Amino acid sequence: NDRTTTGVVAYEGGSWDPDTGAGPAAYVVVDDTPVPDGSQKLTTTVRAGTLSMTQAGDAVALSAVDYGKGGASTGALKTVTVKDFRGGPAGWSLTGKVTDFTGPGAKIGAGALSWTPVCATKAGSPSTCRAGSSGTVGTSGATLASTPNGAVTGGEFTVDAGLSLNVPEFTPPGSYSGVLTLTLS
Repeated sequence: NDRTTTGVVAYEGGSWDPDTGAGPAAYVVVDDTPVPDGSQKLTTTVRAGTLSMTQAGDAVALSAVDYGKGGASTGALKTVTVKDFRGGPAGWSLTGKVTDFTGPGAKIGAGALSWTPVCATKAGSPSTCRAGSSGTVGTSGATLASTPNGAVTGGEFTVDAGLSLNVPEFTPPGSYSGVLTLTLS
């Protein structure tokens, strides 16, 4: 069980001459140091995992508004937990888009829904979560949260958002529903 490490050697400096020099060259280091008598060489493997999300629920009841007055129907997104256990250099992005809200004989356009995202990073995570911008969600979508690319990325994150649906003044009475779809990539 030899330990093998692969890397790249590169040369830089004021005396570098691309006509006579070579570019980066791969190399392999083989750890073939003999194990002393009475000893045992221990080896382990760290396996890469996946990028996943879970939600604390799938239904949000927004506050009621009065016919004739309309206004902000508010609530909170069910908490989304993102786990990035891939162990590579890629960050992630969590986006959302919403359908129109349909009800009894009328609809409230998707552009009437806005959010105020919040994101928290679990201690010890290599990446730091960034909340998306506050504003309209709509049918084209918006970023809820993300982490940047980096040398080493990963961790656990919780994502929340305050929700507000701007209901027009004389929207017919009744229940209106839309579907908010979250995509993690």
